[in-house]
Amino acid sequence: MENEGRQELVVNSYDPDNARKELGCAIIMHDYPLSIVEHIGFRRYSAALQPVFQVPCRNTIKKEKLKIYEFEKSIVLKMLDTNYGRVAITSDMWTESNQKKGYMAITAHYIDGSWTLQSFVLRYE
Repeated sequence: MENEGRQELVVNSYDPDNARKELGCAIIMHDYPLSIVEHIGFRRYSAALQPVFQVPCRNTIKKEKLKIYEFEKSIVLKMLDTNYGRVAITSDMWTESNQKKGYMAITAHYIDGSWTLQSFVLRYE
């Protein structure tokens, strides 16, 4: 019989570098502003989850985002290098209804060796 809806508690060691990286990933994934690290509510929440976690400043989290970008960029470039077919480049532009700010994304699309469509965002502003 399986867990019957119960969850197991797993004890892991705390890794501050991984915590900072995951915070950077969450900010990227959900398009949070960099200023979230300065919000008192976020700082209190972080302290409640892991009291030893030092919430990074805005500049530190910006550097973390750039490291993540460079890593992901290298993966995409390697995948595009192994592609022997053609690549289609598309762009999409939009504005947020609650902001007076425009966005643009440039995406590469190609069919890989197993005939699966692959798409990667090359640029997002």
